[in-house]
Amino acid sequence: MSASFLPTFSLCICTRNRPDDLRRALQSVQASTTPVHQLIVSDDSTDYRTRDMMLGEFPAITYVEGPRRGLCANRNRALAAATGTHVLFIDDDATLGETFLQQMAERLLDDQVHHVAAGGPANRLILTGTEVCHGERVRPHKGAFLGFQQHNYRCGERMYSIVINSTVFPRELFDHVAFDEQLVYGYDEIDLASRAVFKHGFRIEWLASAANHHFPSPANRDYYRPFLHASRIYTTFKRYGWSERRPAKAAVFLMVAVSHNLAHNVRQQGLRGVAEAWRTTRLACGYIHRHARGAGTTGGVTPIAAESATVTPR
Repeated sequence: MSASFLPTFSLCICTRNRPDDLRRALQSVQASTTPVHQLIVSDDSTDYRTRDMMLGEFPAITYVEGPRRGLCANRNRALAAATGTHVLFIDDDATLGETFLQQMAERLLDDQVHHVAAGGPANRLILTGTEVCHGERVRPHKGAFLGFQQHNYRCGERMYSIVINSTVFPRELFDHVAFDEQLVYGYDEIDLASRAVFKHGFRIEWLASAANHHFPSPANRDYYRPFLHASRIYTTFKRYGWSERRPAKAAVFLMVAVSHNLAHNVRQQGLRGVAEAWRTTRLACGYIHRHARGAGTTGGVTPIAAESATVTPR
């Protein structure tokens, strides 16, 4: 088989204040039956522990300073350094499965050969696997109307969601899209996957046997929590209105989602929930407004190639 068919993997780990978890993630990569082409750590930490660990214990690994504007901006920073034909992300509190890359490479090779033989476009496949978390196997789910990932896909149904800790992307995808840097946390992978499918013609397949492990760390959860529901409302509105080009559905969704969020918060917190619901709504509507103006987001076209991947001192 031609060497030009062989995928090479750039593994990106975005981290923030979790050096011990990151060490475990990096050590897991050494056990992979298929070696990575490149290992990249992008560090959004607020102290020097991670930097010092990388310099002392892992000096050969590509280390870049994160932009400290949220997880999506950090993912884009890591992508700027990626040189492989394919890219995958694992969180700093996740580990790479021993045969994960081997299984992904075999499926990518099969798909490449099939599409080249058929004369069709190659390298348009996004492969997503399974995440093992607390003993449960997490698979990609289809979003309900309000954006919650609740439903299983039917056999043969077009997929537009992924499990971010277990997904391999063609590097070519990021010539067209990037992670939306308005999103500090949550639903960023669903947003990226739906744009890849609906706007740019990429395919997603689920390879159930390929699994990575996730050990959710309590660190950073309080920092990220306020952004989660605003991210869900914004990314679902964006999918209906821009990716699927159904503005009426987007408008109805926004009205229902805001009302649902208010009712949920009041039910959980009483009158204090009104303030929480208002914060979520204001944040989500700010995202939508800036996206409509084309500001505060990557706009669907990546700036990755133009970014510098060099380490800059704090």
